[in-house]
Amino acid sequence: MSDLLLEVKNLKTYFHTENGTVKAVDDVSFNLHSGETVGIVGESGSGKSVTSLSIMRLIPMPPGEFAGGEVIWHKDDGSKENLLEIPIERMRDYRGNDISMIFQEPMTSLNPVFTCGDQVVETIVLHQNISEAEAKKRTIALFDQVKLPTPERIFDAYPHQISGGQKQRVMIAMAMACEPKILIADEPTTALDVTVQKRILELMLNLQKEKGSTTIFITHDLGVIAEIADRVIVMYKGKIVEQGTVLDIFSNPQHPYTKGLLACRPPLHKRLYRLPTVKDFMEVGSDGKIIEKISSVEDALKAVEIKAEDREARIKEMMSKPPILQVQGLKTYFPAKKNFFGKVLSYVKAVDDISFDVYPGETLGLVGESGCGKTTLGRTILRLVPATAGKVIYKGKSILDLSKSDMKDMRRDMQIIFQDPYSSLNPRMTIGAAIIEPLQIHGIGANDNERMDKARQLLETVSMQADHVNRYPHEFSGGQRQRICVARALALEPEFIILDESVSALDVSVQAQVLNLLNELQDNYGFTYIFISHDLSVVKFMSDRMVVMNQGKVEEMGDSDDICYNPQRAYTQKLVSAIPEGRLEDIKERFARKNG
Repeated sequence: MSDLLLEVKNLKTYFHTENGTVKAVDDVSFNLHSGETVGIVGESGSGKSVTSLSIMRLIPMPPGEFAGGEVIWHKDDGSKENLLEIPIERMRDYRGNDISMIFQEPMTSLNPVFTCGDQVVETIVLHQNISEAEAKKRTIALFDQVKLPTPERIFDAYPHQISGGQKQRVMIAMAMACEPKILIADEPTTALDVTVQKRILELMLNLQKEKGSTTIFITHDLGVIAEIADRVIVMYKGKIVEQGTVLDIFSNPQHPYTKGLLACRPPLHKRLYRLPTVKDFMEVGSDGKIIEKISSVEDALKAVEIKAEDREARIKEMMSKPPILQVQGLKTYFPAKKNFFGKVLSYVKAVDDISFDVYPGETLGLVGESGCGKTTLGRTILRLVPATAGKVIYKGKSILDLSKSDMKDMRRDMQIIFQDPYSSLNPRMTIGAAIIEPLQIHGIGANDNERMDKARQLLETVSMQADHVNRYPHEFSGGQRQRICVARALALEPEFIILDESVSALDVSVQAQVLNLLNELQDNYGFTYIFISHDLSVVKFMSDRMVVMNQGKVEEMGDSDDICYNPQRAYTQKLVSAIPEGRLEDIKERFARKNG
């Protein structure tokens, strides 16, 4: 093993709240060695991010407190220093110079009123004591190193003027600016397309190889860990439940929580009717001890696998009926450039001559990278965005030709669930009020008491408690808030629902629960879905057929399994190849290349 760089010993980070003390990190110990990548995995609330913030001394105090433990830095001269005990001024010298951090959301980490280049220059000047002119040269060289197109242009660009993947590269450049010994990457690819994610992971591996740095990579996705990590630390409720080499963890997981995380990611080369969840593998007894329910990931996957002939029969029966939705030659253009007199000179063709049918009870997947037009297409179908040309026919009625009052009635039958459940819910309204609001608008129910009874039933339908109607959105987790949005969409008893990136921001374990819920509701109520996502493996699990979009057009369309197993177009092949699957043979090959 390489030289010991950092020791985390019995670390305890607690938060004192009105409801008691939260043991966010509870007696955590691990070592970091030069040149390695350590992955820390777990669900939201497991303590993985708080562990990294504790190392950086970025915990707000109060309400936070270091209740015990040490973070020992090993210096080049052989001496040691406990980072939790040194003055905060000394700690600032470590930050940036020796330890840097890439945060999850680059848009909130970058200052919107300064250019991207100025923000990196500020970091270099602060820590390296060189001139701004020299810092600018180094910044442009860094932008080139992280494979940003036209580094000089991006130097002068503001964060809102570049894409999400480009913003993340700027954050990586900023973190690498002073060539730190340890780079902490906290969910750096969660919100990115799989193709952008793959490029970012390759970039981080290449930079680590060039600079010899050590990386802590934090994520909830074990598929990503398989692509980048040497060792894995699995955290659950503030504690480390398992750690070992990435090969050991994937080939022979010991803890039921680890097995659950491995099993709940939608597999690309199996067809399941239900995703296993962490709860399938373990439960917590009354004494707080974890009880294992299933011992084998393979057994769990076999138990929920669909027979090919059953699926074929279902799709054949479904497509024998007339389509519930027909999209014909649909176009949605936005003005891109106007002259002095306001005349439009060019357009962004977000949706460009798209046609397809959707059958009753079907889930049609829409997949593609950010900017391909899939979200605009979904919103155009529901007339949330005006169409430029084409037809949308739902149950024989032309949606684009309906009057406002007729469209209002039609919205009872056609609903949408958006990507961010928190921004979809009014923070000042209770959950019950949010659910009954569409009932009030459409005059459904004799009075609010009757409507509230329905809200309670809907919450139970989505596996939540009836008494949650009196709580507010901030009192729930991301997965629970998404369930509330599902309950609100069901309030009007629709037949057709568009799900726009509705699980992309969720942990893989919570994502599995929400996807299973959507499938159960479809089976019980006969819903028809359009499922929009940039994650092809999730779309493949959910959908019967799939539409692959690229630059506003249909790149490929057909059976979901056929497209995933045998993609015909180069663009689709690129999407499929970018999915981190976490296969043992890929891990072994990566280790052979690294050690060879």
